[in-house]
Amino acid sequence: MMSKAWCGVVVLAAAAVLTAQGGSVRTARQATRQCAKGEECVSLRVCRPLQDIIAKGGPTAEQTVRAALCGGGGGRDLRVCCPEAGGSTRPVFFPTPTPPKVNGEDLLPKGTKCGQTINERVVHGDNAPLYAYAWMALLGYQDAANPEWHCGGALINDRYILTAAHCVHRNFTNSLGQVVAVRLGELNTATDPDCPSANGHGCAPSPQNFVPEEIIVHQTFNARGPVSDDIALIRLNKKAVLGQSVHPICVPPAGLNVPDFLGPRDATVAGWGATETKPSSDILQVADIPFANKTICETFYPRQLVEEQVCFGGRGKKDSCFGDSGGPIFQTDKFLPRFTVLGIVSRGLPACGIPGAPAVYTNVAHYRKWITDNLKP
Repeated sequence: MMSKAWCGVVVLAAAAVLTAQGGSVRTARQATRQCAKGEECVSLRVCRPLQDIIAKGGPTAEQTVRAALCGGGGGRDLRVCCPEAGGSTRPVFFPTPTPPKVNGEDLLPKGTKCGQTINERVVHGDNAPLYAYAWMALLGYQDAANPEWHCGGALINDRYILTAAHCVHRNFTNSLGQVVAVRLGELNTATDPDCPSANGHGCAPSPQNFVPEEIIVHQTFNARGPVSDDIALIRLNKKAVLGQSVHPICVPPAGLNVPDFLGPRDATVAGWGATETKPSSDILQVADIPFANKTICETFYPRQLVEEQVCFGGRGKKDSCFGDSGGPIFQTDKFLPRFTVLGIVSRGLPACGIPGAPAVYTNVAHYRKWITDNLKP
């Protein structure tokens, strides 16, 4: 049994908590509530369940007392809603505090957890090696059981695909329908499993298939210029199983300067889109293409570009093309062997591979905050 002296100490302790930092009691008093059925508004001194909570202490004790206030003044006069008042030992339950919002930055892999590859060198306009670009994603349309692959994307953590808004926005996908499938860990869509004979790493696991749980399109997509803010996220219906054939790419820091990051190097674009001989490729294709100065790029897209776009291409006939949309263009850090996504394939001229003509990409570094703001566990 609790002694009167100990009870008084607990009540005074609770009052001290509620009156700390001036004005708290006034706020608490204004927030008093009507007691629910089965509860009675009584002095805190005679409510055993709350006395027990206060005695145990902890960060939620003050919040629990505040939630139960039903009248009274400060000090010994606090009154609370108490079930079976007068010494009940039955537990009292209060709403669980809302957990703090998750910081999206914490959901992006960093260091060796992103951008890793078994290949130190990239291929010039050829079939991609097995396991080389494990972040590549295929977006499927029409029939989930037998999808038509028309866009690409990049895995940025085990639950999200980064892609182009025009690949998922209904105004741009009328002829294709909705995105109904996402595939990771693919190299050759015509074979399962993929077993390149010259690889030396053995066959890859079968690709992983998903359906979109949520599609998030940038709020000002296509509003500031033709296909501007062309960026979207796809939340997968389950977590991807990460490994050698499925691995996220690194997202650049906000404000990354693309030409400084590249220096004299080209960037690499990859996709299963159109080639010079056929409308799509079964095997993932990669090509190295140069950064294109905005001044040169604007001669092909006059008064159409916004600051958040970047251009690549214009050397020979190497280019991204139809079906590559949404896929990433990327390169390694100068000093670390990990790949960072620099851009998203967005738009180009009506014909692909025109010598001297670059294509337009979404500059991902401008959207890091937008990306992290829209991630959830």
